[in-house]
Amino acid sequence: MDELWRAYKQNGDQEARNELIMHYISLVKRVVGRLFPASRTYHDYDDLISCGVLGLIDAIDKFDPEREVKFETYSQIRIRGAVIDYMRQQDWAPVHVRTRIKQVEQSADDLAQQLGRAPADQEIADYLQMPLDDLQSIFGEAHFLSVLHLDELLTDAVTDEYQFKTDPTFDRELESREFKQILAESIKQLSEREQIILNLYYNDELTLKEIGAVLDLTESRISQIHSSIIVKLRSMMKKVLPYN
Repeated sequence: MDELWRAYKQNGDQEARNELIMHYISLVKRVVGRLFPASRTYHDYDDLISCGVLGLIDAIDKFDPEREVKFETYSQIRIRGAVIDYMRQQDWAPVHVRTRIKQVEQSADDLAQQLGRAPADQEIADYLQMPLDDLQSIFGEAHFLSVLHLDELLTDAVTDEYQFKTDPTFDRELESREFKQILAESIKQLSEREQIILNLYYNDELTLKEIGAVLDLTESRISQIHSSIIVKLRSMMKKVLPYN
């Protein structure tokens, strides 16, 4: 691999570039597999892969092998960004999906305030007066939206819907440390299975399908649970973090 990188970066060898693309193509499938369950019908898997490949090519072209950064880490960020940008441009979520997930999030917020802890799925379903299966179906449909919400929360990103109120004089290092502590405390309130799924997804970086295999659950069910976890985390953290 070092020889391929040198051939491309120092000599502009296009054959070496093509070999690099083919060698790392599995990263694209991995990123897409972590973002979207293959069973969902609101996207075309081939389009997502094609978009991810463009992100991979961009990463290869811009990567500096001399820097002390692993290409796998750098490229997955670029691939993920390319796929997410594409999905945002497609306006993939129908209005009714966005409306339903907002209702679920508001209900989770209300219950978190009342209970002082993360509400269980059944409690949210009862609050909304809907069958548990219907609630889980909403979580499945809204998985991508939920992933974006957590990413925004974790990176202090600003969107039209959610925005942190920041004080320019506030010490950013202290803010980050406090945020991580709040997140850790919120995670402790989740069930053991929910904590395991978070660990497998974010620490071990498994795909939804791989997590399902570990826990003997379907990929779709893992998608639903993961979306539910994100809604609960955001609800708990809203109690201590300032949102618009």
